[in-house]
Amino acid sequence: MPDASAPNGAAPLPLALRRLHWASAALLVAMFALAWTFEALGPSDLGAALVDWHRSFGLLLLAVVIARLVWRLTHKVEPIPPGIPAWERWLAAAVQGALYLLLVAMPLLGWAASAATGDVVRAFGLPLPEILPMDEDLGDRLFQIHGTLAWVLLALVALHVAGAVRHHFVHRDGLLARMRIG
Repeated sequence: MPDASAPNGAAPLPLALRRLHWASAALLVAMFALAWTFEALGPSDLGAALVDWHRSFGLLLLAVVIARLVWRLTHKVEPIPPGIPAWERWLAAAVQGALYLLLVAMPLLGWAASAATGDVVRAFGLPLPEILPMDEDLGDRLFQIHGTLAWVLLALVALHVAGAVRHHFVHRDGLLARMRIG
């Protein structure tokens, strides 16, 4: 049913999908804040605790993203309103696909890198299985890739947000209203 408060009568996306989207966004903000903070602190007890929180939130984010993917595979989502150029539809789909890919790969890569460097990975205090044998060189390389992909992820998030803002303020087509929290 279209929402009269949205321009052009665009119906909001289903509540479950919106909640999973915003949970992903909140976890991502927390993860970047934690990563930048523990990097700035350097080796310390507080830094180690923040790393554990970063890992826990990363694994929680992985679970939320998997739930989103399962939801998307099992439910029909109303398509983007007509009138959006093909190049813009393609770009939106490519960015969203890359975001999903990185949001699955990043936690797994971090877990693998941590295991390879000999760290016990915990999710909210519960130890997880080691997924790789200890190999510090491999762990260092995986952490370098993890760090590089974090910047790629941040750039994709910025592009995603810029697209949403553009639709809201330039096109005024109700696309952003589809994802509102309420």
